[in-house]
Amino acid sequence: MAIEHFGEVRFVGIKKHKKIGWVAKIQFDEFESLVAEGESAEDALRNLRKRLKKIIDRYNMV
Repeated sequence: MAIEHFGEVRFVGIKKHKKIGWVAKIQFDEFESLVAEGESAEDALRNLRKRLKKIIDRYNMV
């Protein structure tokens, strides 16, 4: 899904942050990185996927 719209994916990761909670991050070669937060690791990944879908939907509307 992300490769079609943003190009090659360089990095996808998830980590636990002391104050925020879980943080999911995706980096692209030719685009800025995107970050999403969540209470659990699954929530963070789910929120990142939702964020990607919203951006792609907005891009397709234009």
